[in-house]
Amino acid sequence: MFSALEARINQVAMKKLANALARIGGVDVPVIFDAEYKQGNVGPVGMGAADPQMVISSADVPSDFIGTDITINGKAWKVADRHPDGQLDAGLTLIFLERP
Repeated sequence: MFSALEARINQVAMKKLANALARIGGVDVPVIFDAEYKQGNVGPVGMGAADPQMVISSADVPSDFIGTDITINGKAWKVADRHPDGQLDAGLTLIFLERP
């Protein structure tokens, strides 16, 4: 019963809070995108000035997602890591991104 309630709440949250579309495997998926990446000028190597991430429905996360190239609102990203909020497909997953 709790998993059904969690699924409904997460669906509502994604509908209300999604601010971007991620193209994953040719399919557009609504996500909550945060912390746009900005390249910093730190010596000859450079450094990322933000920790770009997105929140996505766990059901939309492929099992081999880490290292995958995706686009969010037309910009290219690579999936660096993922952290699901639990074991249920009805949950949400935090995805950390980096530039390819």
